[in-house]
Amino acid sequence: GVSMVDSGMDEGDILIVDRAIDPYNNCKAVCFIDGEYTVKRIEIGEGTVRLMPANEQNTKYKPIVVTEENSFLVWGVVTYVIKKM
Repeated sequence: GVSMVDSGMDEGDILIVDRAIDPYNNCKAVCFIDGEYTVKRIEIGEGTVRLMPANEQNTKYKPIVVTEENSFLVWGVVTYVIKKM
């Protein structure tokens, strides 16, 4: 399952994910890193990619700097969040 604990999204919310969009700076995306799926905000810098908590208020999760050692894939860019009623 997709972990949404740190993404400002609640259990049961539906994500609309577009796999045709290339990841861009500050987008929220479903990422596959080291064997698990997670929803993160992606910061793309000069030769660096950092995965940030998608929910800025959440300080429990630290940024993840993606290196060549990581098995990393952006599965798709989140375009909409449909809130559970």
